[in-house]
Parts: sequence; structure tokens; C-alpha cells
Amino acid sequence: MPDAAEALVTIGDLIADPSLSIVSAVLPAGASERPVSWVHATEQLDPRPHLRRHELVCTLGSALVRPRSADTFVSALAEAGVAGVALGLGEVHLGPPSELVDACERAGLPLLLLPHGVPFLSVNDTVLRRRSELESEARKRETALLSRLLTLARRGAGEAALLTEAAEALGGGIRRVGTGAERALEWADGAGGPSGEFMEQLQSLLEFSGLEQARESSEQQLRLGQLLDLVAAGLAHPAAILPEIDAHGLARERLRVSSWPAGSEGAIGQHWADGLVGVTAREVILISGPDTEESLRSLGLVCGYSSLVGFGELRRALSESRSALRLARSRGGVAGPDQLVSLDALLEQQPAELLDPFVEQLIAPIVRADELARGDLMETLAVFIASDRQLQATAERLYVHVNTVRHRLHRIHELSGRDPLSLDGLVDLRIALWAVERRETIGYRLIRPLH
Repeated sequence: MPDAAEALVTIGDLIADPSLSIVSAVLPAGASERPVSWVHATEQLDPRPHLRRHELVCTLGSALVRPRSADTFVSALAEAGVAGVALGLGEVHLGPPSELVDACERAGLPLLLLPHGVPFLSVNDTVLRRRSELESEARKRETALLSRLLTLARRGAGEAALLTEAAEALGGGIRRVGTGAERALEWADGAGGPSGEFMEQLQSLLEFSGLEQARESSEQQLRLGQLLDLVAAGLAHPAAILPEIDAHGLARERLRVSSWPAGSEGAIGQHWADGLVGVTAREVILISGPDTEESLRSLGLVCGYSSLVGFGELRRALSESRSALRLARSRGGVAGPDQLVSLDALLEQQPAELLDPFVEQLIAPIVRADELARGDLMETLAVFIASDRQLQATAERLYVHVNTVRHRLHRIHELSGRDPLSLDGLVDLRIALWAVERRETIGYRLIRPLH
């Protein structure tokens, strides 16, 4: 088929034009819809070198006076893929030669008859005029379609909906080709299609729609993030989020809240199309259905998630997911509520400056004493805690007498003011020792090479 610029005027258009008074001598089934790209006048018996596909060949028939000349002429035209033959009557032939009619019928080639006095130039003018009319009508339809698509885009229609609307209106298909900055639109039907200008304007419209949707989505996520902050602070009731929960088809009594690093809202929105995404100043919050830990890990980001709750417990779930995110950031990976219920998990969520007094007040004196007297006090304290406060087990692991362990623990008591043999004292020392170990770990991470 010809391209869009050439597939406008048809054989039927020429027959219907009253200024030409054309009569069809041979009109095969469906021939009225054949496109006419141009008009070519010739008296050659074999004009193939000068013909293009879909041209209407006009002739007086001066070469069609010898036997079998019509067969030669029509075979050449059929091979060239012309739209049809228009025979001008009155100069050479008063009527269509029977051989020409028979040859056109065998070849399935339309044969049109031009009355005497109708110049071939008039046919050409009609093609040009009709092409201009049809192109103008097509541009008007494309303009109206673009206007309708712009209205849909302003109402929030996405790219898929806009392309479907355009394809249905045009009677074909439009698809995306290429990637990244090279992405473009392509007419997928292959038969005619819209103008290049229309495709360029549609591309711009889709870009506008995408930017508009991204802006609206960002604003909605910020609004939801602000509302979730209010819920977490006890300044708003969780019921305020119910319309959003219901609109996304989430079950009110089976919700999971997860907290993610700032800037991850785009990836989360694509991964959980049915989830609620809120952006706060500190993190990205996702409210979803009962996702498993495996599905949360699949995104490859650190994440903290809550237990399954009803919407009335969203405040607790928000606090739980944020605490789990702090733990996940410290440990890496994904953390959930079951990992929060330990002293180590509680300590990992604390800022380092909150634990500095434990180090300076409780551990520093013990370290200085070890440096001066090589008393092995720090090692003894660590082994004592690791041995679950068992004196004999501690002595065996240190290869010393149990009384030596007692003496060292007494010395730790004197230096720190905390009795490691009491539960309260040991908890304070345990926190202080954990803080020292974290300092060493962080220091190691900071100085280790990147490769």
C-alpha cells in the first residue's frame, strides 16, 4: 500500500466527480477503493520505465490499433502496479476496443472512459483538488483528536489510555519503539496512517501527560506522607487514611507498613502498583497488603516492616516499621518486628552520641587500668558476659582461677561504679561494652579500602 500522502484519492472519487463525467468500462470488485497517487499520460505501448505504482494511466489509445497490442499494453501496466487506465474517447476510438476491455478484465485492471473534450489535465487537477480536500479533512480530524487527547490527559489519563484512544480513532495501532531518549512512536498498522506532524504532536502530548502524572503522583505522596507523620505523632486518627486504603483495594484489617530510604518512592511505586506510598522528610512509607519478607527483599533496598495490623493500629505499625528501618540500616538488608525485641536491636537503633556517656564513664576507667597494670579487665568482663555470668565457666575460658575472676570483677566494680555481679550493674556494663564494640566496628568501616 502507498504511504499516507499518496493513499488519499481513489478510483471511486474520480468516477463520482461530476466535472469529469467518467464512465467505468471495467471495474473489478473493490477497485473503487484503489488509491490514485498521480496521473500519467502516455501513448507508448510499454511505458513501464516511466510509471510509478498507483498512477492512473491516461491514453488516447493510438498504440492500441494493432492485434494483441492491448494485451501487451495492459500486461505492462499491470506489472507496473498502476491504479487503472483512463481511455480518452473521440480522437482515436469512439468506444473502448473489445480487446482492451477483455485484457483489462483478465488483468483485473479498472478501465475508465473519458468523454470527448475532457482533457487529461482535468483529471490531474481533480486528483490534486481531491487530495487537498482529503488532506485538509484529515488534518481537521487529527486536530480534533489531539484536542480530545489533551482533555483526557488533563483529566489524568495515562499513556496507555491515550494511545488506545488514538489508535481506535485512527483505525489502526500505535506502539512505542526504542528506549530512553530514543523512544518514539510508530504507526503499527502499516496501511496509511496519521501524518508525521500528528505523531510528533502526540509524542509531545504523551511527554506532557507523563510529567503531569509524575507531578500529581509526587504531590499525592507528599500529602500522604504528611498525614502519616500526623498519625504517627498522634495528631490525626488513622481513619483519615481509610478513603485511600479503600480506593487501592487494600483489606482494612490486614495491612503492613514498611519504611524505606528517602528517594526510593519511584521504584516502590512501580513494584507495588496497588500500594499506598507516602513521602516524609526522613523516609518513604509503603502501606500494602500482607507482603512477605521475601517480596520486600526483592527490591534490593534496606527496609523495615511492621507486623500485620488493622487500620486502627497504623500508629503502632508506623513506629514499628521506622524502628525496623533503623535496625536494617545498621545491619543491612530487611528487618521486621521479630528482630526488634532484643537488647542489641534496641541499642542499634540509638544514635551513637546517646551511648557515648556509657563508654566514657564506665569503660574508659577500665581501659586505662588495663593499660597501666595489664589487668585483663576488659577481656574478663567480655568473657563473663558471654559466659552468661557463670564464674567457673569464665575462669575456664580465661585459663585462670575462679578467685582471679572474682578479684577482677571486684576491680571493675571499683573503677566503674557498677557491680557486674548484680543484674542492674551488668546491664549498664553490657550496654557500655556494646557501644565500645560499635565504635570499633564503625571505625573499621570508615578506614577499610573500597576494593
